[in-house]
Amino acid sequence: MEEIHKEKISYLIEGDILFDEPLKKHTSFKIGGPAELLVIPKGVKDLEKLIKYLYHNNINYYLIGNGSNLLVSDKGLSDVVIKLPQNNVKLEFVGNRLIASAGLSLPLLSSKAAKKGLSGLEFAMGLPATLGGAIVMNAGIGDLRSIGDLVVKVKTLLTTGEIKLYDSKELDFSYRNSPFQNSKEIIIEAELELIPKDFKEIIKEGRELLSKRKRSQPLRWPNAGCIFKNPPNDSAGRLIDQAGGKGLRVGDAQISTQHANFIINLGAATAEEVLELIGKVEDLVLSKFGVNLKREIIFLS
Repeated sequence: MEEIHKEKISYLIEGDILFDEPLKKHTSFKIGGPAELLVIPKGVKDLEKLIKYLYHNNINYYLIGNGSNLLVSDKGLSDVVIKLPQNNVKLEFVGNRLIASAGLSLPLLSSKAAKKGLSGLEFAMGLPATLGGAIVMNAGIGDLRSIGDLVVKVKTLLTTGEIKLYDSKELDFSYRNSPFQNSKEIIIEAELELIPKDFKEIIKEGRELLSKRKRSQPLRWPNAGCIFKNPPNDSAGRLIDQAGGKGLRVGDAQISTQHANFIINLGAATAEEVLELIGKVEDLVLSKFGVNLKREIIFLS
C-alpha cells in the first residue's frame, strides 16, 4: 500500500492504527505474520469512513473479529486488516429480543441474556467469538443448535459505505454456512430472538455445556476451533481418529489427542505447518473412508 494512503487513513480514523502488527496477537491460534496496516475503528461511524475511503481508492481489506476461526499466512497480510470495533457499541433488550453490535463477544451476550432470563445463547458460553463472526460462520454446537436459528435481523455495511438491513426471510443459514461467507459486506449489528426461561436453568445448562467443552476440547492450547465441518450423519473427529490421525504432528502443529478435529499450537507452530498437517489428515481420511473433508477454518493470505 502506498504511504500516502497510510497517512490519510491515520488522519481519517479516530480508532487505533497499527503498522506491521503481528496478527498472531489477534488470532486464537497465535499464528500469523504482520498486517501492513491494522485498523480498529472507534465505532460504526469510524468504520463507515474507513470503508468509504478504501472503496473510493480501490484498496482491498480483510476483516477479523476475535480471530477464533482463522489461520493467517506466515507472510502476513498486505493492504488493510480491519478488526471489528468493540467500543461505542450497542447492547439492548427489547422484549425477548437482543440487539447488539457485531464486535461484542458471544460469552458477554450469553451472560447478559441469562441475567435477563432469556435462553438460546447457552451454547455460546465459552466460545471465543464475536457476534458478527459467529453469524458469518453460523457457529453452534454440532449440527443441533446454531446462532442462525436465533437471528431475526442483520445490519451490514456495504463496500460503498452504505447500510443494508436484512430480515430472517432473506437469510439462508445452514450448517456452518451463511450468506455472508465470501462476502465483503461487514456485519455491524444483529437482532436475536430469545426465549424466556428461569435464570437458574439457563445458567445450569450453560455451565454443563461449558464443562463438556472443557472435558472434550484442548482449550489449554492455542487453537482455532474445529478444523473441518462434520460430514452428513458423521463426525470429522471420529473419522480422523479412526484413520489414525490423532496425535499426528508437523513441527509445533499437532492433531489434538483430546479431540481429533482440533489442531493445537504447541508453542511456535507456523501456518505452513498447519496447512501441511491439514493436508495429511485430508489424505488419511480420504484413503481410509473415501470421504473428502471440508474445511471449516478460514485461511487468509
